[in-house]
Amino acid sequence: MTFFKHSADTPEQFLLQLWQQNQGAISRTLMASEADPAARQDLKQDIFLALHQSAARIQAAEMPRAYLFRIVHNVTVDHIARAKRQQWQTLEDEDQQHVVQNCPSTEVAEQQQSQQLMQAVRRLSPANRQVMLLAMEDLDAPEIADILQISQGAVRVRLNRAKTELMELMQDGR
Repeated sequence: MTFFKHSADTPEQFLLQLWQQNQGAISRTLMASEADPAARQDLKQDIFLALHQSAARIQAAEMPRAYLFRIVHNVTVDHIARAKRQQWQTLEDEDQQHVVQNCPSTEVAEQQQSQQLMQAVRRLSPANRQVMLLAMEDLDAPEIADILQISQGAVRVRLNRAKTELMELMQDGR
């Protein structure tokens, strides 16, 4: 479990440090949640705005990283719900396929596998996708439970179901 050291003077400085430390995890969450690059950028901006509005609460939180991911999770869930209400259709990112086809062969295999994994993660049921994304970011059961506001037992059950569902999706090659 990684703990964040409080070394910033202001909530905004603290938020910036926390954002920088977790930017990779946030980006991967965005990639798994939204296939469209423009919509993903909008989602990233929405997340940063929500984080900025909560900077003081994040700094004061007992587990700031978990609090950050709870906000990321909530904004992402709202984004997906809004998209469904507006009946947006998620399209596969053809640009990613073009890039993959023009890469050296060793990188192509890795990128195709990574792309397959992200496509499979996108197809997980919402509850399973949430817990899998957080687990993929190396968050433990207590942190995931805090983020999703469910019990640790429920986290373990969802994680087992998500792993099973993900394995089936990857084997089927859907």
